Amino acid sequence: MFIHNMCDCYISLYVDDIAIYLAGIPHLTTLIKDLKMAFEISDLGEVSFLLGLHITYTSNGIALTQALYIGTILSRFGMEYSNQVSIPLPKGIPLTKGTTEPRKDQVTLYQLRIGPLMYLVTGTRPDLAYTISFLAHFSSCPNEEHIKAAKHVFRYVNGTRNLGLFYPYTTTNTMDVYVDPDFAGCLDTRRSTSGYIV
Repeated sequence: MFIHNMCDCYISLYVDDIAIYLAGIPHLTTLIKDLKMAFEISDLGEVSFLLGLHITYTSNGIALTQALYIGTILSRFGMEYSNQVSIPLPKGIPLTKGTTEPRKDQVTLYQLRIGPLMYLVTGTRPDLAYTISFLAHFSSCPNEEHIKAAKHVFRYVNGTRNLGLFYPYTTTNTMDVYVDPDFAGCLDTRRSTSGYIV
C-alpha cells in the first residue's frame, strides 16, 4: 500500500493488480499518465472486481460482495447444489481434537476447505470469523466430524452468497465495536474464546 498524504492518494498493489483511490480527477489523470510512462499498464477504469471482491457503487455508498468467488469455491468442492442452512455452525457443536492420527489426504482436504473460507472472512464476511477461526484450530488433526462441520459452513455460504459489506458515503465519526466472548468454550483446553469486530 502506497500512501501520499498531501493529496489523499492511496495505491494498493497485489502482484499485478493495482487499485488507485484518489479524490481528484485531474490528479488521477496525471498519476495514470505518469505510471504509463514508467510501466506497461492497462487502465480498466473504475474498479468493479478486485481480488475476488465485487465492488458496486450506489448513490448511498459502496457495497462489497464475493458471490462469484463463493460460486468458484463451492464448485471446486462439489457443493454448488448443496442444501442451504441458516447458520454457519449449530450452537454447541462438540468438536474436539482428533484422537487418532489423521490421514495425510484428510489433513490436506480439510486445509484446502478452510483456506478459501478464511479468505471470505478477510474480504467481506465477518459473520464467518468465529466459525472459521474455530474450525482452523483442527487443521493439523481433523477427523470426519471436522470435515462435516466444514461442509456445513459451505452449505451456509451457499445460501448467503450475496451477503457482504456496505460502506455508506455519509459518516458519523463514530466507531462501533462488538465483542462476543464465551466461557471455557474449548472442549480440549477449557480456554475461553472471544471475538470482536470494529
